[in-house]
Amino acid sequence: MKPVPFIPALFGIVLILPFIYTTGTLLDLFMPPRAFWAAPFPILNSYGAIFLALIGGAYWGFVAKKANLVDIIAALIPPFAALVASLTPNPVLGYAVGIAAMLVLDLYFVSRRVAPSWWLSFRIYTGIIAIGALVYAYYA
Repeated sequence: MKPVPFIPALFGIVLILPFIYTTGTLLDLFMPPRAFWAAPFPILNSYGAIFLALIGGAYWGFVAKKANLVDIIAALIPPFAALVASLTPNPVLGYAVGIAAMLVLDLYFVSRRVAPSWWLSFRIYTGIIAIGALVYAYYA
């Protein structure tokens, strides 16, 4: 795997900050503000879907280069995974499964050389943190 360039790596760190924040509050490392929007579960219930949609947006960027029907269908999976997970009573586990499943699509896009060679490295470190936070929140 190739190293992630500085700007995408910085973007990845910013991207996972909500997951780090929510895990920290669930572990009682710090107290969130009393506002509803700052509580960990509303953040995870929203941000899990946002994270999957962001992955889908990146896939559409890949597909725009070399589109075939399989690539287009693969690019549609993340938003539908977010939709299905959001319709469950506790969507955080569904988001974790969706993000983990998208790692398979990342392998697919990198192997086809549609995604940049560093994409898998980027997705592994952001994905592991996101999945870990969501699974922890599910069992917390």
